[in-house]
Amino acid sequence: MSNQPVTAEDLYLYAMQLLEPEEQTRLESFLQQSPEARTELANVRGDLALLALSAESVAPPALARQRLMKEVAREKKAAPAPTPINRAAQSSQTAVPISEASERGLTSLDVDSRTPAHDAPLPLRSYDDDEENEAPRRGILRVMLPWAGWAVAAGLAISTFDLYHRSQDLQDKIAFVNASAARATTNSAKAQQVLDTLRSGAAQRFQLTKQNSQPIPSARVTYLAESGSLVFQGSNMEQLPASKTYELWLIPVGEGRQPIPAGTFKPDERGYASVILPQLPKGVLASTFGVTMEDDGGSQTPTLPILMIGS
Repeated sequence: MSNQPVTAEDLYLYAMQLLEPEEQTRLESFLQQSPEARTELANVRGDLALLALSAESVAPPALARQRLMKEVAREKKAAPAPTPINRAAQSSQTAVPISEASERGLTSLDVDSRTPAHDAPLPLRSYDDDEENEAPRRGILRVMLPWAGWAVAAGLAISTFDLYHRSQDLQDKIAFVNASAARATTNSAKAQQVLDTLRSGAAQRFQLTKQNSQPIPSARVTYLAESGSLVFQGSNMEQLPASKTYELWLIPVGEGRQPIPAGTFKPDERGYASVILPQLPKGVLASTFGVTMEDDGGSQTPTLPILMIGS
């Protein structure tokens, strides 16, 4: 087999059955040995099928039409059909021996003309005839192949654009599902931590009240020192002036220990308020909790008086 490399154009010509028999045989032998070439040939056939189904018919440019007509004009006229041979009349003739032919003065050309037609050698097609017949064919291919390439490229571009948008939609859906799952996991973990704080036997519980007020405001604090988890629940809390907020304070065990801010809150219209899992250091044992009124945003040190306190 020839060592000439196989190109993409060869695969397109092979798929359209436009190769010479020798080239066809060479390419088939190459395809048997190359799985990659067979895969590429399948893609080429798919592209051609897509082209046949989706490409719109477009009138060729005037220059291309002129080139096509010029190539067609170069084709030779078809040879006239041979005259049928009357076998019966031919068989009735008597062959003239060479010696007798020489006596009659017949030339060798006359003798050859009397030999049966089936003994005459068949005419051979010249290489020049092949070149002349092949020229129009390759001219047509030069006109067709550029249009086929553009049509296939357009079809592939449309398919790639559609696949890109589908991929983007799928990625957006996956991101949304992952975000929802992350929020659900976070909420579930937080709910479990609140439940563990309220149920723990090691949690400290405080009751906060305010004297000389009807109804008496009250609050309950459940605090787990080892994890720093705290749940505050208040009821009958008095409404606050504008730009003011309540702030909860953790007062650690031990003299001289500074109060730790444990979250700010504002009661609703019914006087209910809550603080759930504020940011507190772990392992701090509380001696008492207090509530003060601060400016919006809270404070790092409590402002007297302490409105509610419990131990």
